[in-house]
Amino acid sequence: MVLAFYKVNNSLGYERHTFDDMYDNPKGIKEMLSKLKDGELKMYNLGDAREASFFQEDYNDEEMDGGWWCVLIR
Repeated sequence: MVLAFYKVNNSLGYERHTFDDMYDNPKGIKEMLSKLKDGELKMYNLGDAREASFFQEDYNDEEMDGGWWCVLIR
């Protein structure tokens, strides 16, 4: 599973509910997110211990506080 964070004020206008109806289309979600500009997207593969620890560190360092939406990609 991938946890993806994207900026609230992003260059493509993706909103909180943009991906709600795409839960069964992980490839489509990833494709759309990949079009965001640098700095507008953070993705973490939670099945990979190293990436999960990167998420833990970013979260604890408060990098995810304020200004980000989140989508779970299964």
